[in-house]
Amino acid sequence: MYEVISGLRPYHNISHNENLAIRICQGLRPRFNIKVPQLIVQLIKGCLDSDPLKRPKAKEIEDILYNWYRGNGLLQTQIKEADNINNNSPNITIPSTSLGLLTYESRLLDFNNLPEPKNSDDYYEQNDNIISKEFLESLEYCRIDIP
Repeated sequence: MYEVISGLRPYHNISHNENLAIRICQGLRPRFNIKVPQLIVQLIKGCLDSDPLKRPKAKEIEDILYNWYRGNGLLQTQIKEADNINNNSPNITIPSTSLGLLTYESRLLDFNNLPEPKNSDDYYEQNDNIISKEFLESLEYCRIDIP
């Protein structure tokens, strides 16, 4: 969902190494580069919960998406608000990536002794994003350019 909405791979600007794996276990989640409706953010947060038992089952996700498709007025309102913000903000760049061009080659990252996965302390707060506020500044220190 993150990649489809943002047009970017999660952690696209961070080296995919053991440090990133540790940070994810400590609660790091990808950050949206655009305004996203809160209902969608909540669904993504649920899917990224560190506790697999708290993640929604495929049937639950199907039901949520079906209800949205059938006309959830709140979601439609949130989409309009997000579009308004995204279209009128000079600081927001919406990628022109089409879904057909989104590709990523996965690879096994086999690290030993990773910490027990957890969500960040502020993960469940009502925020416009899925990343913890505590990681925003620290991300600046681990950014790299990936060609």
